[in-house]
Amino acid sequence: MNLIKLGALAMAGLLAFAIAAHGQETRPFVDDQGHEVTIPVSPRRIVSLRGEQFTAPLYELGANLVGSSGLVNEAVNGGRPYVRGAYDALDFRFEESGVTWVGSPNDHDYEAISAVEPDLIIIPDFASDDYDRLSLIAPTVVLQVWGQDMLDMYAKVAALADREDTFARLSARYAERLDGARQTLAETVGDTSTISVAVASAFEDRISVYRDYGTLGQVLRDLGFSMPAIIASMEEANANLSLELLPQIDADFMIDTYWTARNQSPTQKLEAWDAALPGWREILHAGRHNQVFMINREEMRAVSFQALRSVLDIIVSQIGTRDFVPLTPSS
Repeated sequence: MNLIKLGALAMAGLLAFAIAAHGQETRPFVDDQGHEVTIPVSPRRIVSLRGEQFTAPLYELGANLVGSSGLVNEAVNGGRPYVRGAYDALDFRFEESGVTWVGSPNDHDYEAISAVEPDLIIIPDFASDDYDRLSLIAPTVVLQVWGQDMLDMYAKVAALADREDTFARLSARYAERLDGARQTLAETVGDTSTISVAVASAFEDRISVYRDYGTLGQVLRDLGFSMPAIIASMEEANANLSLELLPQIDADFMIDTYWTARNQSPTQKLEAWDAALPGWREILHAGRHNQVFMINREEMRAVSFQALRSVLDIIVSQIGTRDFVPLTPSS
């Protein structure tokens, strides 16, 4: 074990002692990379270093959030820092929240993090190279962002923040709305497992497809829709396909997302399909029958029950309120 690691372990021990000395009860927590971290049972000063996956649920839960990473984009929030997902789904604003901006998700401001005196820092797995350095500031927990169920990740965030009761209440409300949506779809379209939905985006040299994508993937699973075999069989949550494989993503419906942070509109996304794949509207069943629709990517990516409800309403209105043409082998 090198001196840096020894120093980090020693500092972690001092931090745990400092937490206890300030009257905070502690407990061990094993994060998604196997670190056993001593954290406060009820954290008072949390820093999140991932916006849509961590800051959004922490804010929705009413957790004791004091710092968050965020982006700067002249097209969003008047050029002031904002949190992707939380800005769109939850109307989160740094300037109104009392939460301090502590740098971008890929460029942390360590001085700003230290200045807010956190007692817990939450980072995504792909930022784990910063784990040792952040652990010198406060107990640091790594959570996996992609490849695990969205609500499972949300439950971990709630457990870290000591907000399990709030999570349970919000989850129960979502379950009620989900039951209502299932009943509506059963009456209007029948068995949803017989209806396939492809989530895909077209680019100049590829088609990006998604087996699991934020709240959109969660809602489609919860409602019981199927997906094209090539997407369902993917090991990863998303993959890039060559343009020649377009026919293999044929489905009853296709959903793409548009990126408002880049001033992108649904029309522009359809134009991107036309540019990359002329004739796609005739090749794909959903294109031939006007069964393609768009969802705001920024809101859809927010790990929040509010975003789940929004996406749920969109799916029901787009699929459950029209006379659609089913995909059949002969179509």
